[in-house]
Amino acid sequence: NQKTRKTVMPFGGGPRLCPGAELAKVEIAFFLHHLVLNYRWKVKEDDFPVAYPYVEFGRGLLLEVEPAKEELRK
Repeated sequence: NQKTRKTVMPFGGGPRLCPGAELAKVEIAFFLHHLVLNYRWKVKEDDFPVAYPYVEFGRGLLLEVEPAKEELRK
């Protein structure tokens, strides 16, 4: 059905829940923290997202990403 079509369950659920799920979530959080702090993010083109039932950009979300610090540019 339409509501469950976009559902993602990367770690399963119930009795077969992935034992590494919590470790994976911590690693993802660490990686995102690194990206946010060490890079500059800029949207390349204006777009108007559709926010129901989930956020979706009609033309995708084009980003320009560059290192925030000079030593990361090498």
